Amino acid sequence: MTAPTCAEVQESLGVLVLGALDPAERETVEAHVRVCPPCAAVLAELAPLPGLLNRAASSEIDIPASPPAHVLDRALAEVHRGEIARRRRTLTVLAAAAAVLLVLAAAFVVRATRSPEQLVASGASHGVSAKVVLTPVPSGTSLALTLSGVTPGEHCQLVAVSSNGTSDVASSWEATYDGEASVSGTTAFDVADITRLEITTPEGALLVSMPVTT
Repeated sequence: MTAPTCAEVQESLGVLVLGALDPAERETVEAHVRVCPPCAAVLAELAPLPGLLNRAASSEIDIPASPPAHVLDRALAEVHRGEIARRRRTLTVLAAAAAVLLVLAAAFVVRATRSPEQLVASGASHGVSAKVVLTPVPSGTSLALTLSGVTPGEHCQLVAVSSNGTSDVASSWEATYDGEASVSGTTAFDVADITRLEITTPEGALLVSMPVTT
């Protein structure tokens, strides 16, 4: 099988963060992202899209009635290419692509008011290794985690710890995989307030700790 190009992978990242990729393609996309820093950076930017979409649906974020034409043109073109390349996908995937279009319009407002500066935190302990790309977003910080070495079946949490010792669970999942995995999450803490990130079990057992240096 021919390896996908960065352009092909990036067309699928919006659907990935919305949880609508079929398992086979998800595995291919995640494998590419693990070894491609540019695509990993794009994934980090897209990680907050589900949260933005939920906020838009609950009227917590103002979406311009008429977004700039070039934003709509680009988004529609991406959705159209995605439909051609993935025409056999279910209606759920097409709905997810439409959701990406809505969030892209909201993201135009976000990007016009704030230019994110990413940070990277990493750590390893007891065979578990992790790396997190931290990206400022209006609601706090988006976290894109790459993780390996966790025992399959283990329940995990990505926890952000602030400078005053407060903890916030940014994401939780069950390790149903072997090898590496990609996980996204968000925290209400600003990047400057985060002193470390931890991978723990729900019972509080620490798997790996990653200091965050601003």
